[in-house]
Amino acid sequence: MYARLKTSKTAKHPTLQIVEGSREGGKVRQKVIASLGTIKNKEDLVRLSKIAESILQRLEKEGLILDKISLKNILHSKTVYDGFGMVVDKLAALSGFSSILKNAQGRKKFSITEIVKLIIAQRFHSPSSKLRTYERQEEHGHGEFDLQHFYRSMDAIEPLALQFQKQAFETAAKYSPLPMDCFFFDVTTLYFESIEQDELRDFGFSKDQKHHSVQIVLALVVDSQGVPIAYEAFKGNLAETKTFIPVLESLKERFSINKVTIVCDRGMSSKNNVEALQEKKFCFVLATKLKAISKKEKINDLSKYIELPNQEHFSKEDRVLVYTIPHPQYQETLLISTYSPHRAKKDREDRERLLEKLKEKLGDSSDESSVKKVISNNGYKKYTNVKEGSVLTLNQAAIDAEAAWDGFHGIAVSNNANLSVSDALARYKELWRVEEAFRVAKCTLKTRPIFHWKPHRIRSHVLICFINLFFERLLELLLKINHTPLTPDRIRQALIGVHTVMFIDNETQKEGKMLSTLSEDAQKIFKVLNIPLERATVLKPASCA
Repeated sequence: MYARLKTSKTAKHPTLQIVEGSREGGKVRQKVIASLGTIKNKEDLVRLSKIAESILQRLEKEGLILDKISLKNILHSKTVYDGFGMVVDKLAALSGFSSILKNAQGRKKFSITEIVKLIIAQRFHSPSSKLRTYERQEEHGHGEFDLQHFYRSMDAIEPLALQFQKQAFETAAKYSPLPMDCFFFDVTTLYFESIEQDELRDFGFSKDQKHHSVQIVLALVVDSQGVPIAYEAFKGNLAETKTFIPVLESLKERFSINKVTIVCDRGMSSKNNVEALQEKKFCFVLATKLKAISKKEKINDLSKYIELPNQEHFSKEDRVLVYTIPHPQYQETLLISTYSPHRAKKDREDRERLLEKLKEKLGDSSDESSVKKVISNNGYKKYTNVKEGSVLTLNQAAIDAEAAWDGFHGIAVSNNANLSVSDALARYKELWRVEEAFRVAKCTLKTRPIFHWKPHRIRSHVLICFINLFFERLLELLLKINHTPLTPDRIRQALIGVHTVMFIDNETQKEGKMLSTLSEDAQKIFKVLNIPLERATVLKPASCA
């Protein structure tokens, strides 16, 4: 018998209990002998601890127990967040990544597999540098690795990036409930706290507004479930449009894919890209720039539009109108232009908000200071004119021209995709998956800023972030398939709660451990990954005496 503190999600305060532990086969069972009361403050803990100790001493004298725990002598030693390690270990096995890591081992005396899994577990827990991971390795049950082992492991896995991506594709295809016939493509930038340029780092258009820092350009491809399957790192000054075809050519060669639809935003829809897609026989759904189409087509003439079918249950403001013609700029391509009253309202409100700020900046000034107030903001420039004497005024003609396109949006769909208008729009609408993947990678998993300087280490860091994002998305997919979906934040919080508290009896110097209970979310994760649930908040009878 022993004493334990019992916490519950439904109870505000813990309870001190007398518990009898027994082992049945390989499982530990606990039976509550007595609940001594709720601990609301330090005084309750002292009072109830004395009662517990007195009861245990009496039972020991009667020969009913052989061991006891003296709560007043227990000191916390450390907390090991082993939930992250167990989940990463299982995901590495399910994905086949463990086999790739074993191939990187060679004759090294330290375990590359364990170090990489430790780095991923730490990034799941709290993304940090490799140095910080080395310093916190005891929090994940390790302590045997030197700092150099982390960097040497990064060097060992960097040449295997294509193998990891191929395995990611095969794993996604294995577990996805949908066919792998639609990929979503997007590009972002990752900055460095540096101004030094090299073969990979350079100045360029920064999506993080870090124009005074060097960066790299990262292209990412995800499947229809949001699982990343491929990526490519480019030099920081490369234009977005020039990343598109190299990634897709590599994708086609690596995965031996036949008919697949590529979905991406209008940043990729250059004439060269569209022609290259057609030459490579890719199906595509691309956002297209309606204002770049000849005015004689009158794309923004609402009299040409009809309602999309099956919108009877929508309000008039939520109904989408559509107009289709052969794309005036691309062969064998359909132009689908849509008009949404809801989008028109948003476009109008966004412009009016910007104009209000612009008017405040201009004020009643009639000198060059009015130019200096707004010249740095590109959003203001298109609505202004510079008159003689450097006085800035509103360009009403430009404002009216912009307003004429409120609510309109267009996509270009290749004829070989054989998609209906509704299906094509639905596929484009799913582009948020890759955008969300970037948001998770950059914010939740903190891909940026990067603190490595050598190109091969930068590529290795990006690979580790890709593996991290793939594991997170794969776990989300498995939970979704199991009808127990969890968000990335809930997954992280659930795994933080799966830990082992190490303690020492200050009087006897005996060490022990106390395993956490599993929350409802943690149980969902363990069940979907087939991790045993035999964990409970217990003090092993032999731990202290």
